[in-house]
Amino acid sequence: MTAEPTKTQETQGTPAAATPQPQTPKAIPASAMSTTKLLGFAFLAGAFAALLVIAIDFAGKDPPVRFGVVNIQDILERHIKDYAARNLTKEQQQEAAATFSKSLEFEIRQLAKKEHLHLLVAPAVLSDVPDYTGYIEHQLQVPDGL
Repeated sequence: MTAEPTKTQETQGTPAAATPQPQTPKAIPASAMSTTKLLGFAFLAGAFAALLVIAIDFAGKDPPVRFGVVNIQDILERHIKDYAARNLTKEQQQEAAATFSKSLEFEIRQLAKKEHLHLLVAPAVLSDVPDYTGYIEHQLQVPDGL
C-alpha cells in the first residue's frame, strides 16, 4: 500500500529550478567599487562646479538699485530763461529745445546707469531721497541765476 504523496512531499521532490531560492548577496567586485567612487566623485565635482558658477553669477551682478530725485521743472525753467535771453529765432528755439531735450534724457540715463539709480521727478517723492538736480544741471551746464 503506497500512500499518496502530500503537498510537502511534492514540493520537496521538485527540482530546484522550478522554485526560486533566495540568493545570498555576492561581493561587489573592486572594479564596480572604483566605478561607484568615480561616479560619486564626478557628481560631487559637478555639484561644486554648479555652485561655483552660481556664486560667480551673483558676484557679477550689479549692486542694489537706489532711488534719487531730479527736479526737472527747475532745470527746464533755467533752460527757458537762458534761451529767452538770447533772442533766438523760432527755428533756433526749436533746435535748441530738441538738443536740450536729448541732452537732458542722455544725462539722466547716464546718471541712473552709473550710480544704479531709479530717478524720479521731485514732486512725486514724499520721503527723503537724494536730489541729483544739481548734478544734472552741472552736466548740462545750465547757467545758474538766470
